[in-house]
This record gives sequence, C-alpha cells and structure tokens, in this order.
Amino acid sequence: MEDSSLSVVLSGYGGLDKIQVQHLPFNRNPEGGQVIVKVKSCGLNFADIYTRQGLVRNEPGPPFIMGLECSGVVVGVGSKVENLKEGDRVLIHTGKPGLQTEFVCIESSSCFVVPESMSFDEAAAFPVNYLTAYFCLFDIGNLRSNQTVLIPSAAGGVGWAATQLAKSIPNVRVVGLASSSKHEAIRANGVDVTIDSKDPCWDAAVKAACPQGVDIALDCTSGDNFRRTQLLVKDLGRAILIGANDMIAGETLSLWRIFRSWWYSATIKPIDLVLNSRVVAGFHLTHVKTRLPERYREAILHLFELYEKKVIRPQIDSVWTFSQITEATNRLSQRENIGKVIVTP
Repeated sequence: MEDSSLSVVLSGYGGLDKIQVQHLPFNRNPEGGQVIVKVKSCGLNFADIYTRQGLVRNEPGPPFIMGLECSGVVVGVGSKVENLKEGDRVLIHTGKPGLQTEFVCIESSSCFVVPESMSFDEAAAFPVNYLTAYFCLFDIGNLRSNQTVLIPSAAGGVGWAATQLAKSIPNVRVVGLASSSKHEAIRANGVDVTIDSKDPCWDAAVKAACPQGVDIALDCTSGDNFRRTQLLVKDLGRAILIGANDMIAGETLSLWRIFRSWWYSATIKPIDLVLNSRVVAGFHLTHVKTRLPERYREAILHLFELYEKKVIRPQIDSVWTFSQITEATNRLSQRENIGKVIVTP
C-alpha cells in the first residue's frame, strides 16, 4: 500500500533555503528483513549541517531525506524479521541520511529496542552523541581512574554525553569548555573545572588548571583549536578529533575557513608524536557501525545498561516540529543549545 510521509528534504547543497518539508510517496509494505517504523522524534546533529552545506556529500546527491537518528514505534514487520514485532519502541541510527520522516522503512538490524523508561526524545538523542563519546573515551581513549579529560562544547550533545560517561569512572577529573552562561548547567552535569570557550586564551586557562596536561582531549572544531588542543595533552595522552565545526559559519560553506582548518590540521608532525609519546586520533561513527558491527552493538547495549542504572541520561534542549526545522537548525549552528535539539513530525 502506498501512502505519503511528511519528510525534511534537502533539495540541493547550500543554505537553509535548500531544506524543504514535503509529503513524499511511501510504500508501507516491508520486504524480508525490513520493518516500518512510525517516527516520533529525530535528533539534530552538526553532521546534518555538514551535509546541507555540502561539506559531507552523499551519493547520488540531493534531493534526499535528511536525518541520521530517530526513534519511534514498529508498525510493520517483514516476513524474515525475528528480532522485532509491531508495537516495539525502537531507536534507529544509520550511516546515511533518511530518517527525518514520518514513516521509515529500514532493515531491522538498524533498530534497537529501547528501555521502557526511555522517552522517544531521549532515544532520538542517544545514538550519535553517546556512541561517539563512548568509543572516544573507552575504545580510543582507554580512560582509566584518576585521569583527566578535556571536553570541548561540554554543553552540547556529545559534550554532555562525554561528561557523564567520563564521570562513570572513579576519580576522573573533567575539564569542560562552554560559554560562561552555560557553566552552571555543565557543572551540574559533572564538569569539575569550567572554562569559558569564548576566551581567546582558553588553552592557557586549561594549562593553568592542569599544569601536567590532560590524559584525553576531545576536539570537535578542527583547525587551530585542534592544534592548541594537542599541546595540552601529556605524555602517553590522546587527542581525538571528532568534528569540524570550525568550518561552519553562516548558512553556506566558506572556502577560506575550509582551507584554514586544513592548514592547521595538516601540520601534525610524526616526529612530534614520537618525542612527546602522545596519540593524535580521529573518529567516525559511521565507519565503526559499518566495519565493526558487533562492537557497535555491544556498545549500544552497554549504554542502555548505564541508562537503566541512571548513570547516564540525555539532556533535551528543545523540541521542534518539522515545520520549524530552520529555527531548530539555527539554534544548533549558533551554539545556543544545552543538550540535544530534537525535531518531530
């Protein structure tokens, strides 16, 4: 049976005018291992902004439905599906856009039944932020007790998740960067030392708070900030790049900002890594999901356990409808949020 599904569609790479809300034809008959999910909530990420501006490009290109994560209720099940049934509450995370829509047809392997106490908004806020923080801290970072972690954008989705996960390890000290108006919120979330991210000398403030350096430093901006972040990492420490937010300014791509970011990131010298005995790493969640599916599954199930034990809990900043996608995107791109921005059909 063919019906329509309200969707957030990218009509072309560029500014906010390229985002449209449309009713698209939709076939409600799942095949084989597929399920149909009625979407309740969708997480909004900087990756959506990268995609819209063309920094990250998807083949065959626009037009396509936006969105990398969502939550909802299973309303249809293919004949070969054994792990899900109609009525199951699930979260979905995919490596390619396509989830900011009213109904989605997806392989059942991309769906995870969420804990009973988890709301749809929390479920939609979960995959990208908490999995990114989890893999960076525990798999790449090898975080242990009595270590220090530097978390940028500590009031953002990944920063909020990373703080909670870091504090799940005994005696870990968290240094968090955020604008001063957000310091009370991030302290309540577990940050031990707050530093104003708008201070041009933020790295000197980190050095003053941690004279010996930090064990793990995340960076979501790239460019000069990532260069400065590496200098704050102590011997045997890890600097981990998880984003390129410094390239995002305004509605469209800036070639100058891309070049500047590349220039600073290209100055990593192997001899410096050897002499300082430190690691500089990067992380891409989609690649882990695709190449290490079992480890991905283990991680998300462990995160569910931590949620049920009330060790972690997503912070929902605001909830918008699809018709308000421009306002929601602006709130994220202008760094006004504390926690996750959610959009709903």
